Amino acid sequence: MSKKDVAWYESPAMKSMYVKASSNAFRGYHSPIVSPKTTFVGTNSLNDFINHIAAYLSEDEKRVLIVVDKDLRRLGERVATRLSQRGIDSKFYDNVLPDVPRDTALEGAEICEEYDPKVILAVGGGSAMDTAKLILLFYEKPEININNMSAPYYAGLRKKVKILAAVPTTSGTGAETTFIAVVTDTDRDPPKKTEVVLYEFCPDFVVLHPDFVKTMPPSLTTGTGMDALAHAMGTYMLTMSTIFTDMHNLKAIELILDYLPRSVKRGNDMEAREKMQLAAYIAGIGFGNVSAGIEHSSGHSFGALFHVHHGICVAVFLCASIAFQSKVTNRFLELAKLFKIDIENRTREEILEELLVSLRNFMGEVNCPLSVQEIENPKISKEEYMAQMDQMVEFAFNDYCTLSSTRRISPSQYRKILEVGYENKIEELMNLYYT
Repeated sequence: MSKKDVAWYESPAMKSMYVKASSNAFRGYHSPIVSPKTTFVGTNSLNDFINHIAAYLSEDEKRVLIVVDKDLRRLGERVATRLSQRGIDSKFYDNVLPDVPRDTALEGAEICEEYDPKVILAVGGGSAMDTAKLILLFYEKPEININNMSAPYYAGLRKKVKILAAVPTTSGTGAETTFIAVVTDTDRDPPKKTEVVLYEFCPDFVVLHPDFVKTMPPSLTTGTGMDALAHAMGTYMLTMSTIFTDMHNLKAIELILDYLPRSVKRGNDMEAREKMQLAAYIAGIGFGNVSAGIEHSSGHSFGALFHVHHGICVAVFLCASIAFQSKVTNRFLELAKLFKIDIENRTREEILEELLVSLRNFMGEVNCPLSVQEIENPKISKEEYMAQMDQMVEFAFNDYCTLSSTRRISPSQYRKILEVGYENKIEELMNLYYT
């Protein structure tokens, strides 16, 4: 692997700088607020969006590339039909794959060279939206080295494509609000998930239409919902959070605790579906303007090797992330309040333990595995898990999210977190607080 293949956030100097940047003395030096220009919400949201772009685009610009995975092609066709009714042409790119192999984004960019779309529209979950973002980048900047795009980075996009838009079909990734795309760098051995950070990745327009999430099966509802909860709780623990991100994350947690169980138990509960759609969006803004926590760096490393749904990956390390960081921050106390935990006249350790128990109880309520050991698809033996430990530690320590950890974290501490994650016993989780 050459230096060209190493992401900027894997640099030891960069890790040290980010630890300093999280201090009170440095906070506020660079904290832009990035979010979509307009978000259309409700049962007429798709029409509102299409009416807008029909008025915005000139007659010779009405070309939309719809990025959608093959399983959701029918939803893409619904959008294409509505576009055609307003005189807007569309073309599909449907080779969207989980974890976004880099080759698929390059393939999509080649289609753009011929089609010259003025709108790139993602219809799908996180993979579709990340693919759309990367197609935009590689189409407009084909020679760019994504590993050198250190935040903040400005590529000067929107020269060929005027609008990047998203219609999420899951309620969890928050990719419709963020300026981050996750891509699997297949040039590395083994392939590694890499985070590409670019403010111009934030979609210009978002459509939150309840029809596009109402058919999610219970397992996907759980996985994506827990991803949203991990975004909100993980980011709230970070000292780099701001008043702006705090208000989003706390509200998202409140909504998820109320409505995710209903969404899992009764998929036709449209009130719960709509509230979860908004909760995921709000959490996306909350974490997208800071970073996800170390539950994501742990989950990214685990998921890259065992190919478990991303939301489940980050969920099984959420308790460990909170326990480990609580040693150096009191921010877990606000999280405890949202779980209706009495914090008066009690020790920090007592409150933390009850928070971890309450979080595990909630995960059980929504049928989320509490540990790696409990994951059924695929079933992972302890021997298989431990055999990959060195690689997981390396991936986690060199993950983008590690830069924002409230508590400085070493490879040996990541090893402990990952080891604990196999069973996630409460006493072992609490030991992370003392580690």
